[in-house]
Amino acid sequence: MKKTFKTLAVVAACALASSCATVSAPVSATSNPVGTKCGEAKSTLYLFGLWSSKGAENGIDKAAKSAGITKISHVDSYTKTYCLGIVIEQITKVYGE
Repeated sequence: MKKTFKTLAVVAACALASSCATVSAPVSATSNPVGTKCGEAKSTLYLFGLWSSKGAENGIDKAAKSAGITKISHVDSYTKTYCLGIVIEQITKVYGE
């Protein structure tokens, strides 16, 4: 019985540790030239998105301000999921001058 329980516990731990995914998508683009600056803003969601660490801290405005960007070239969005969706990290990257 103990051996079966330990085996199931190891299988469950491996499943949780290996279940991660990253999804990236372009959000927007402008006619401005690609700049040398890149700003990033992140927020983390827990428990399938029911609880957030920072709320709307991953916006385009915050990412642009973090790098001092005034002319945005393009914006990318990334979503990383860990542990079967228990932890979700949302990242917004802004490129420009």
